[in-house]
Amino acid sequence: MADISTFFRCLISPTLFYSFTSQWEKYQPNSLEALGISVISTINVFKALGTYTTPLVVWFLYRRGYMSTEGALALGKLSLSIGIIMGTSYCIRSYGRATNPKYREFLKKLEALRRYQEGERSSGNNALKEIKRYDFEFSAWPVQYEFDKKIVSQENILPVSWRSLVSSLVSSPCSVVGFFVMHTFGIRLLYPGSMTILNYLLRQTQMDGRINLIENLGGERFKLKTVDRNYIDTMFVDKRKSNSSKGKFLVICSEGNAGFYENGIMPTAIEAGYSVLGWNHPGFGCSTGMPYMEQEHNAMDTVMQFAVHDLKFNPDQIILFGWSIGGYSSSYASSRYPNVKGVIVDATFDDVLPLAQNQMPEFLDSLVRRTIRCYADLNVAKHLVEYQGPIRMVRRTQDEVICIEPFNISTNRGNFLLHKILKRRYPALFNPESEGTLANWLSLAGTQKNDFVSGLHIKAPDCEAKITSYKNEYGVKFPLSGLGKGLSEEEATKLLIYLAESYMVDYNSTHCTPLPTTLFENLSNVL
Repeated sequence: MADISTFFRCLISPTLFYSFTSQWEKYQPNSLEALGISVISTINVFKALGTYTTPLVVWFLYRRGYMSTEGALALGKLSLSIGIIMGTSYCIRSYGRATNPKYREFLKKLEALRRYQEGERSSGNNALKEIKRYDFEFSAWPVQYEFDKKIVSQENILPVSWRSLVSSLVSSPCSVVGFFVMHTFGIRLLYPGSMTILNYLLRQTQMDGRINLIENLGGERFKLKTVDRNYIDTMFVDKRKSNSSKGKFLVICSEGNAGFYENGIMPTAIEAGYSVLGWNHPGFGCSTGMPYMEQEHNAMDTVMQFAVHDLKFNPDQIILFGWSIGGYSSSYASSRYPNVKGVIVDATFDDVLPLAQNQMPEFLDSLVRRTIRCYADLNVAKHLVEYQGPIRMVRRTQDEVICIEPFNISTNRGNFLLHKILKRRYPALFNPESEGTLANWLSLAGTQKNDFVSGLHIKAPDCEAKITSYKNEYGVKFPLSGLGKGLSEEEATKLLIYLAESYMVDYNSTHCTPLPTTLFENLSNVL
């Protein structure tokens, strides 16, 4: 029988998903708790659907005559009925939890952690370790790292500025419309992983993936608090004590616009022997907030600060690995921590604007441009051209997402990213002949590309000798403005293609196929 205090605590206590004894087991709620959860979840799903279909709901209510006094009363009665059902369901769920021995044991450990965090050391310093033997609602998960403003200078913090927001809104009618577009459905089109419905449908898959990372790959979950008070869900796999010499290096994985660390790119780097830190964008999975640029920046800043100051990896021990739109997060991190060991981007783009314009009607071009530039200016090239360290790119030859024309490799936006990086780093190598040859090289793949390169008769030792000689005389800081001066157009072309091949490799796959570990190893070994 449950006592009254336990009953009231269970009204607001978190939902329990898994527990660990000798192995991870799915928590089985009793019939009362299961009933309460089912009703509450159903109502919340309809609430989310109503939010996404608000215009249709309003139109339906108007057509049915509910926009009147009588209609308002009817809607009020309906809302009251739903409220009563919701309240009753919470009580049923609470009683079910309070009478479940396994849940009560979890509640005791959660309470012990709360007391420990409040300074009551008698509760034992293993309280955090004990609570990590459970998987439960992220809202109740303990915060283990909070962004420290003292570590960085004030100008490096990116709070939302109401002055810049107001000035952008009044600059043009498109800005006002663009603001509402981006802050309603626009951000969800750009980052579908932030949609409540998608997160609900994938919740079990995410939980299974999270348990797999913890149980089979040695992961540990952390909750981080950003400067704008969002909470970021992260997973850390520490291989510094393993036999792998790569374990001393940390790969920070940034997922795509519908990717989650639970089922994303982390295993590729883990299997390669690296320590790995994965995280979910704001609004993805259990992370709070929404992936607006300011929140995305603040989340990345917090993840990097956590890696350096809490996990104790030096920046030159960190490799940034971004897939798809995660390439933007990685490029941004490289601008904030320019001493990182290297950047690897897979199936990413130079600038999100051409991709956004390609998906919208031409008459909306001005609105799309204004909206992207004001509120979602995801410009990977802008950051990477300023980065001084090693960069490696993966281009998917069958990419249906990053290409302006699906499966047309010459329209892959990764081509434009590579072009911008090379032109910024080696400007003297660009001439009419080399530009044309590079464009041809970028339009080919597989054996056609190999045959094309063979026909150029590039001698790798000669190219390396030219690069090494220049760096020894003028230094290694980019741009290497003089590299290529004095060379014939043919020689400059050969050197440019040699460099292009060292920066980018092709992978014969579509956009979402997991990157093979061997390919990642080949890329990371040369950083």
